[in-house]
Order: sequence, then C-alpha cells, then structure tokens
Amino acid sequence: MCLYMRQTMFLMKTKWIFFWTACLVGMLSSCLKTEDAIQIELTRNCQIKSFTLSSDSVAELSSVKFTIDQLTGRIFNIDSLPYGTKIEKVYCTLTTASSYDVNSVEVSPYAYPDSTYYLQSLSDSIDFSAPVKFVMHAYDGITTKTYIAQVNIHQIEPDTMIWTEAANPMLPVAIREQKTIKMEQEGDATYLMYVQPTTDEGYQLYQATESDPTHWEPLSLTGLPTEGVCLSQMTYYNKVWYVATEAGTLYRSADGQTWSEVAGAPAIRILLGEIPAGLRQAAVLTAVVEQEGALVYGVMDEAAQWTMGDVVPEHFPASGFSTMSYESMHYQYLMVVAGRSISNQLLNTTWTSRDGLTWAQLGASSKSFSPREGIMMTRYDDQLLLIGGLDADQQGLKDMYSSIDFGLNWTLVDSTLILPEAYAGRGFSSVWVDKQNFVNLFGGKTKRDANDMNQLWRGRINRLIPKE
Repeated sequence: MCLYMRQTMFLMKTKWIFFWTACLVGMLSSCLKTEDAIQIELTRNCQIKSFTLSSDSVAELSSVKFTIDQLTGRIFNIDSLPYGTKIEKVYCTLTTASSYDVNSVEVSPYAYPDSTYYLQSLSDSIDFSAPVKFVMHAYDGITTKTYIAQVNIHQIEPDTMIWTEAANPMLPVAIREQKTIKMEQEGDATYLMYVQPTTDEGYQLYQATESDPTHWEPLSLTGLPTEGVCLSQMTYYNKVWYVATEAGTLYRSADGQTWSEVAGAPAIRILLGEIPAGLRQAAVLTAVVEQEGALVYGVMDEAAQWTMGDVVPEHFPASGFSTMSYESMHYQYLMVVAGRSISNQLLNTTWTSRDGLTWAQLGASSKSFSPREGIMMTRYDDQLLLIGGLDADQQGLKDMYSSIDFGLNWTLVDSTLILPEAYAGRGFSSVWVDKQNFVNLFGGKTKRDANDMNQLWRGRINRLIPKE
C-alpha cells in the first residue's frame, strides 16, 4: 500500500513538472517571438534623425541648422552660409533613432565622382564643396535609404556693388548738357531728360520709364527759353518743378512739359532746392537772389511770397554743387555739398540750413574729399554716396565717398563699391535710385566744357537685390 501510494505520488509530481516545464517553454517562446518581431522592425529603420557639420576654421558652422526632408531625401541649410565659406573638409556627424538602426553608411561625394566608401562611424571628415550622397543600410541587409546633402553658400559677395553700362548712347542726338528728373506716380515712375543738343536747336525733352530707363521717346516741350537755362539746378518744390535762367528768371512746371515764368519772383542767381515741411516748419524753396546789387539768401513759401535773409559769403557754392534734404532732431534741413564758389574757387565743403535764410558751413572734418564740382550725390543703403565730379585740372573723377552723419564726415568707400575700369571718370551726371535699388547715372562730362557722354551706368549692391 505504501509502495503503491509512493508510485502514485511520484507520477503526479512528474506530471506537474512536465506541465510547468511546458508552460515555461511556451512563455519563453512567446517572449522570444515578440522580441524578434521588435528587432526586425527596428532594423528596418535607417533614417537620419539629425545632421550637423563642424570645422575648426569655420567656427559658425556648428550652429548651422540643416533641414532633413524624409520624403525627398534632401538635407540642406535654408539660410545660406557667407560668400567664400570653405567647406572642402569639414566634420560631419549623423544620428539615427537608435544606435542599432544602421549597419553601414555608403558615402559618395559629388566632388569626386568615382569615389565611394563606407564610413567607419557616424562621424567623419567629408568634402562638401559639392553635394554628398549618403546611402543608409539597415541591419536587415535589405532596407536602404538614400539622402543627398548639400551645403548652401551665397554665390555672390553680398556687399559688392555690380556696375554695368546699360545704354550707350541713350538718345539719338549728341548732347551738350542734360538734366534728368523723376516724376513719381502710381505704378511705374517716369524719367524726364532735358537736353541741350550740340546743334543748338533749343532744348528737347525725352521720356523713359523707371523700369526701363534705356528706351527714350521724345516729348513736346514749351515755355522755356531756347538757351541760358540752368538745367543742373532744376529742383522740385511743393509738387512743382522749378528752374532758373542765367538772366535770373524763374520758371515753373507741374507736368515737366509746359513751363511758365513765375510772376513776382526776384532775380534768381542760384537755385538751391527745397527744405521739406516738418513738424516744426513749413516747406520753402531756397535760392540765392540779387537784391540792390548784393547777393542774399531768399526763400519762397507755398503762397509764392519771398523772404530775404543773410548776405551770401563769397565762399558759398554757386555752381556745380549737389544738394540733399534730411531730417535731424525733428527739423528738416537742406545740405549743399562741393561745387564752385561765388569767387570761383573749387570747394570740398558742406553747408546746411533749416530755414534757407541762414546757412552754416560744417566743421573741417567734412573736408575728407578733394575739392571738386559736378559731384553726384544720392541717398543709398542708409548712407549718403558722393560719386566722382571734376577736379581742379578739369579731369573726371570716379572715386566714391560715403557719409552716415549727413555730410559731417565723408569716408572713401572700400573696394566692394568702386566703379569698374571701363567707367570713365565724370561729373554733372544726373543720379536717381530706383525701386529695384539700382543707382542710375545718366550722362555726365569728362571735362567741364566737354559734351555730355550720353550714357547710362547702373550699379546695385548684391544684398539689395529684391527677393521675388
């Protein structure tokens, strides 16, 4: 009996051992199958999660953000690196979702078309002077994903000013003198060019659009004398254009084509320009007028009433100057730069006034360019540009100066802005900046008594090219 019970108990224990063993085996088998499935899923993921570059010689490279387009396989930086950045040998680091994702990385730099190799790790030195192809191989030995990585670099120097001769000749007639003005209007502005032909046929007028300043069409011109008009001093005031003659007569025109004499105006000897209206002042037209045999400053208000001011000193500019209005401390000013004085001396001075009746010459620090006349001056890239002119030997200049303090100090521009060798130094060009940020130089003379060059030169700083 005892033996029988012992055998029975032994068999029961054995069955339980087999049962629990089977259960354990089943559980292990289930777990292994689950882990195998996860492992297979992981090894099919070979996407690049992040991409960085670094270089000891390009410190800012490590902070450049790269976009990874998983759909197209493109890797690129949206913000281009500075012009001239060297990336022939930089350190590249790739990261993936897991360190077990990628079995190998095949690299093919386009800079070396016949070169393909495998990275020893996810970090290596690579030539990125051309796009680089990465082929990511997963651990399953089947799955791959291809990426093309490109480092974008500015292909032009952003601060360089590119100059081109846009038209030569502009007009079908030979020109002795010209003055180009711009008529602002909705849409495309219009340039009007007044010319005195070498044939002495009287003044002629031509028109071109701001968007296409190389094609000019003739317009009718009435009301001006046939000679003696001081074209270089033509100026804009209160939505009307004004110009004076050598005889001292003042003319006005609202459309630039039909001119009439201004009644009641004094004898105008030098027409200076407009001081615009400001918070503390009304707009006035400024001039040097002759009164009782003396030259005095005079201003005309919007009611065409004239007020006389101080006597003009002999070293004040009388011809060949350039003007520019500006605002400072809530006042509007007009500056007059360079030119030839009343006593016929060549100048390199800057004069300024906020009422047109009293003028002050800026300090000696403004004398940072040589004396000259016929300068071209314009506001461009948050500064004033002074271009060329004619020197004391009546030779055309092509140097350029800039000022950021309204003409108090002038600095010779660096080599990125200079005019090209093909450009002949000149003065008395008309200068306008257009909506495309081109500086347009119309005409000009290589000598004071020479004919106008009948050319158009255009220049623009690369970084000011409008974005489409």
